[in-house]
Amino acid sequence: MADRRLPPARRRLAARPAASALLPLLAAGVFLSSFAAASAASLQEQIALCVACHGQTGQSENPEVPHIGGQPKLFVMYQLFFYREGRRKSPEMNTVAKDMSDADLTAMSDYVAGLPPPQQLASGAIDEARYGRGADLASKRICGTCHNPDYSGREQMPRVAGQREAYLLKSFKEYQAGTRVGTQAAMAEAVRGLDDAALADLAYYLAHFKP
Repeated sequence: MADRRLPPARRRLAARPAASALLPLLAAGVFLSSFAAASAASLQEQIALCVACHGQTGQSENPEVPHIGGQPKLFVMYQLFFYREGRRKSPEMNTVAKDMSDADLTAMSDYVAGLPPPQQLASGAIDEARYGRGADLASKRICGTCHNPDYSGREQMPRVAGQREAYLLKSFKEYQAGTRVGTQAAMAEAVRGLDDAALADLAYYLAHFKP
């Protein structure tokens, strides 16, 4: 504050530095607002890329592309991290995730976890024989212990109920071959020793799971 004991002209000069000091603060405010807008735009762009492959509500139309709706937040965050660091290989996902910050991973995980879980697709009558064999395998391999009894997933364990059958089968084979990274060794052990027919039955059961 300018000293009121000074003459008026000198009081005006003394006040100028205080006003000038506000300029960097105002500029910083503009920068922060622009940064927030850019971050929001960036998230929307990332969501648009997700929607292009995984569907508007997280329900994929491509049998080879997984449904992501209803996946646990922590699971999604881990997978995006693995793709960002190149520990999981997918040209599309590695490209999408490579420039994501930790804050982006959190925001995207929140978004995906908020999408509705997949609904069972009515594509003809259930093959009860295959469904029964898959259910027996899931029970013996205690799949419900990690993924919940309704296979809805929790924490770092994904939702597998209603997942794409072809994608599940592909994932099982990758775990068997040791080419699919996970947070635990449980999945490699769960599918150990199962032949192609058994893996197919297990994938069929989970994809068509009826609570």
